[in-house]
Amino acid sequence: MEIPPQIELRPYQKGDAADLAGLLSELGYPTEAEAVRARMALLSADHFTIVADCGGQVAGFIGLVKIQAYETPAPLGYILALSVGGTYQRQGLGKALVAAAEEYFRSQGITDIRVSSGLQREEAHLFYEAMGYQKTGYRFRRSIK
Repeated sequence: MEIPPQIELRPYQKGDAADLAGLLSELGYPTEAEAVRARMALLSADHFTIVADCGGQVAGFIGLVKIQAYETPAPLGYILALSVGGTYQRQGLGKALVAAAEEYFRSQGITDIRVSSGLQREEAHLFYEAMGYQKTGYRFRRSIK
């Protein structure tokens, strides 16, 4: 997947927390750098985050997890989050991040990838369909405070 030459795809580093907080806020999940650092520290070894680094600034990221599901003998890969900053959108960065995620999952022996996307994110639905992903079900949510 072709990406702008100034962009490097690499694993997340602790110094990326402020940029990730900004990207999460753009997605509609306002947060601070310290909260991102704390959450990242809690993730298991089965989680992996790839960032798109543009001269020291994170222009986008994709968050992944490998799980063993009940219904399949082989582990599954899940895309938990994908965000590309507004000024970097429509340049192929999202496609490059998904391609990098797919390569990572292949390297882990995973051949089945799943992703959830909110009902209101119609552009994301079209994006994933264009990348070859198929709508296979529904996701439900309930708060039990």
